[in-house]
Amino acid sequence: MPRPAVAVLLLALALTGCAGGDSAGGDGSPSAAPVSTTPTGPFREIEFTGGDDQPRQGRLFGPDDAPVGVVLSHMGSNGDSQDDWMATAEALAERGHRVVTYQRLRPRFQVWQDVVGAVRYLRDHGAERVVVAGASLGAMASLHVALEPSPPTDAVVWVAGVLDSDGMDFEQATVAGLSCPALLITGDGDSYGATEDTRQLHAWLPGSELLVLPTPRHGTDILADGGAPAEQLQTAILDFVDAVATGPASPC
Repeated sequence: MPRPAVAVLLLALALTGCAGGDSAGGDGSPSAAPVSTTPTGPFREIEFTGGDDQPRQGRLFGPDDAPVGVVLSHMGSNGDSQDDWMATAEALAERGHRVVTYQRLRPRFQVWQDVVGAVRYLRDHGAERVVVAGASLGAMASLHVALEPSPPTDAVVWVAGVLDSDGMDFEQATVAGLSCPALLITGDGDSYGATEDTRQLHAWLPGSELLVLPTPRHGTDILADGGAPAEQLQTAILDFVDAVATGPASPC
């Protein structure tokens, strides 16, 4: 074969080998896709220390420099998880707030220790104001922490909590000192007794906001059901946190 033809053939073979290099490994199998180091979801996984000095796993939503942080605590039955707050956490983050959710691992009567750790995490990372919010057991844990001087909190959201359960007992004398904004929400036919207890708590806290939704569902089950009650619940929380962010400081 003439030399020019040999050169052309070798060049073609070389180009063919290069073209296949991006799609196959040395054994002819497809190459693994590059591993991305940039989070692709709406949150990043975090670890923080609870009030009992034990580690907790959670998620952080929103900008790292947001001045207002929100702790969302889930309910206490089997199957309840931080996923129940996902849509609300994303919506708060879209409004420019920082949000922590977590997965409860400790006994029910110690869940407030989770809230303590989440509040401290937000404070340690620069949050100027912190709202503690929760549903059912999470609502009770949130109020329990808001009633304590440390760590400092600035507002509380109670969704379908009850006044006496799991070692947390709220009476008029114990809640009277709460001076921060409070949003109290329940369905009008809650079978766990949250309707009556939430109305009672509102009577003890005359400065609180009360929202009674037309639903028999309990806590974040209202969100899971969708429809108008779910939209009203989420909108109320979003607007409340916005008001805390822009209003005068009034620590709990």
